[in-house]
Parts: sequence; structure tokens; C-alpha cells
Amino acid sequence: MKKKLRKLGMFFPTKVVLYIDFGRSYKRILNLKKPKYFGEKIQWVKLNGNLERYSNYVDKYEVRKIIEEKIGESYLPELYGVYNDATEIRFENLPQQFVLKMTNGTGGNIICRNKDDLDIERTIKTLNRWKNEKFYKYTKENQYKNVKARIICEEYLEDETGSLRDYKFHCSKKKVHMIEVHTDRFTDHKENYYDPEWNEMDVVCKLGKVHHIQKPANIEKMKRLAIELSENLPYIRIDFYSVNNRIYFGEFTFTPANGTDPMYPLSKDIELAKVIDLGEY
Repeated sequence: MKKKLRKLGMFFPTKVVLYIDFGRSYKRILNLKKPKYFGEKIQWVKLNGNLERYSNYVDKYEVRKIIEEKIGESYLPELYGVYNDATEIRFENLPQQFVLKMTNGTGGNIICRNKDDLDIERTIKTLNRWKNEKFYKYTKENQYKNVKARIICEEYLEDETGSLRDYKFHCSKKKVHMIEVHTDRFTDHKENYYDPEWNEMDVVCKLGKVHHIQKPANIEKMKRLAIELSENLPYIRIDFYSVNNRIYFGEFTFTPANGTDPMYPLSKDIELAKVIDLGEY
């Protein structure tokens, strides 16, 4: 139902969708003249931030070139193929485990842990349905507007948890402000928050949090990479994975959760919002 309601956004003007998205998540009226909440500033950025210029940062294929140039290809998962249509995929040539991703949006992933169990016909239909969706039209996240809709196949990653922890660094212009950690995304999804020194913050979002997450041995290296990649970006969330102490780049996110995931208490949400300097856009 939520997906159907979200798709209705393509029929409404941008400002209407921004007011709806902020209102349903924060239970407040959006103030675009003097935004103070994190989600409020994200809505402002969606409207005024000229996000189209960042298309290559959010294109899951083109961004690989940015990572290669800035920090090196060793931080990228292995690429098995890039396709204009799902019918081009030669599944017989792929390894037993892999990940299929859409280049033009978020959440369009198929994770294959065992190719023998994969319904190939259904996978092709799903990928081509996603490929034809105009994601940005109903979220109003214009960074995706000019991204060519393609499919990439990458290496399957799994860490010591049997899943894949996602370390998300909130940054602005070569400074890390907060680290968001997601665990058990496909079973009991939770998110914890830490300051740059790995002190747990008293923050809760809609997913809830686990008791404690051990500080990764390579956290300082991840921070250095996030700082390097955030150069000249007014605000960005940069995601990494850590597998057997090796760091992999995940993605750049300019509008986390589409600005619809408030942090509680809201005083912490306002604090994070302060790192977004709207004058930099």
C-alpha cells in the first residue's frame, strides 16, 4: 500500500509531495522558509539543491568511476556485468552468489545467495519492471532524473554476522558528523547511531536499535575515506561495508530516507540538521 501511495506522487506538483512526505513522517507542517529539522532541510534540498548535477554519484554503475579515481578500485565489489535489459543477463555464466542492482534508484536489489534457488523468469520480469519505473518522479529526488536505467551484477558480500552491516557516514565538506549503522537488514532490521569517536548516541529512529555494536577495527580508515570522498559536497551520506577487515564502498546518498525518518528525541534531529548548510547549495 505504501508503494502505491508513493507512486501517486508522480501526479502531484513537487511542493505538494514535499509537504505530504514531511507531514506524514514528522507530524508537522513543512517550513521551507526556515527549515530546522533534518527531514525539513532534506525537503528544501530536493526543491532547491540542484541535485541533477550529482547524477553520476547516485548511478550505481557510473559511481564506480568516481570511486576508482578518488580512492581506488580496491574498494569496489567485483563487477560481473552491466545490462540494458534483464534478458541480456547470462545467468549460466554467473557465480552461485551475486547481487543484481538497478542503477537508477534505491532499494532495487536482488540478492542471490544460491543460484540454484533463483527463479530466473521472475527475476527478469521484476528487474525490467523496475527499469521502467521513473523513480524520481514520485519521490522528487532529482539526482536520479538523468540516470540511465540499467542493471548491474556485482559480487555478493557477507560479513562475520552472516549478513552485511552497513556503516553510513553523515558528512559535509571533509568532516564526519555521525555514523549510522544498520544491522540484519533482511531479518530484524535495526539502526544504531554513533558519534565520530564511536560513542553511542541516545538516538532512536523508526527501526529501533540493538544493544551494542562492537567498534570495527578499521573504523578510522573508513572515516578517512568518508572525509576524502565528501570533499566539495555540502552534505552527503557515504556508506561502506567491512568484510574480513576489507572495506567496500556502498553508495552516496544526498537525501537519506527521502527525508522521512526523523531521529528521536527531535533535539538530536535538529542537531544533525545543523550540519546541512543550505547556503552551500
